[in-house]
Amino acid sequence: MSTNPLFTEAQRRIEDRAMALLQRDDLKRVRGVVTLLWKNVAGWPARDQADRFDNMIDEYMFHHAFRAANGDPNNPEAVRFMVPPHRWFGRDVPGSRWGGDSPDFVYRTIPVAHGGRYEIKGRPTCAEAPTVNYSLMADNTASPVTQTLLDSLDMEFEGDGSFTITIDGTPAEGRRNHIQTKPGADFIMVRDALSDWLAQSANDLTVTRLDPSGGPMREDDMARHCARIALDNVYYTYYCTQSGAGQPPNAIRPPMSSAAFGGMATQAGTKGNLDLGEGDALIVRSNAAGAQFRNLTLTDAFHMSIEYWKRTSSFNARQMAADEDGKFTFVVAHRDPGVHNWLDTGGLRRVIFGQRWQAFERGEANEDPWMEVRQVKFDALDKELPDGVKRIDAAGRRDQIAAREAGFARRFTEA
Repeated sequence: MSTNPLFTEAQRRIEDRAMALLQRDDLKRVRGVVTLLWKNVAGWPARDQADRFDNMIDEYMFHHAFRAANGDPNNPEAVRFMVPPHRWFGRDVPGSRWGGDSPDFVYRTIPVAHGGRYEIKGRPTCAEAPTVNYSLMADNTASPVTQTLLDSLDMEFEGDGSFTITIDGTPAEGRRNHIQTKPGADFIMVRDALSDWLAQSANDLTVTRLDPSGGPMREDDMARHCARIALDNVYYTYYCTQSGAGQPPNAIRPPMSSAAFGGMATQAGTKGNLDLGEGDALIVRSNAAGAQFRNLTLTDAFHMSIEYWKRTSSFNARQMAADEDGKFTFVVAHRDPGVHNWLDTGGLRRVIFGQRWQAFERGEANEDPWMEVRQVKFDALDKELPDGVKRIDAAGRRDQIAAREAGFARRFTEA
């Protein structure tokens, strides 16, 4: 039996089903329309990253095919998506990244329907279990609606860390591990936040419908579902992209709740549009604000992560180093500045910057999240950086990258 909780028969089955869906003629036609819609709005603005366009379309289509393949509320599975292209189960699997994916999250989807009764059973698979959010999402692609949010920080656990979550249309009435569905409920988005890539792994999850209703969903129905969400979601995905790329260059907006954007209501976040020449750098300073999980990420012009498994295009709270004063300084640049917290652009002049603070300490008077940014010349960094910034040499950078590669590989182990 695999020690990787993500390497499951259900995972293989849903991936195969999603890949088969995309071979249908009707969904090939949908891909053509999606491609045209994206080129109409992004072809010119993202022309400097045109070599990334075809892969973005591949991943966009597989993302929605995967959601449709695991869209049967009568036969739900807890399976992972929102990952780069990879190989496991002896075959190549397309990527499914979308809308500003986080390098630190293990994303899973569980289909549900209002009126049904479900049970999720989970257990930890590592010594320090990750914090997890369970978001009940409505069937609305124009602007995703989070109907209910269950945070693992507010849940009850058994002595061994295992837990049971109940899901139905009744109020919680004191049940801390309960999600109440509402009309229009579609699926639960599960986000395990891995701070330590080398030691943490996602919880093992199984889901059961307690009141089975009907047989399996037909492939034609899955294809229709895929077509609808893939076409409708072009507009929201473009909005997600423009909420970063549409900002003034190198002036990142203040942190705010993610609820209005279809994100987690308990999360504070910010985005920015960075446009840096070869000789430019951006200095970013921020605080921890009592958040047990934080990360900063760079994505490309299509709001897809930038090869985070082999470069420091993201940092979470465990990976980043604090300044001597307890604050955090990052440098966004095309070249290595010799600073521990280097956000590597991967050579892309224009990138979308994102930072999130989540899992705030309960019962504490936490400081509000804040962030400051300043554009400088790369060659002037030594005099522009604040005192107490942690530096790193070439050997340290190699170790830093090696740890990222090893941590990423753990997510795809088959034994």
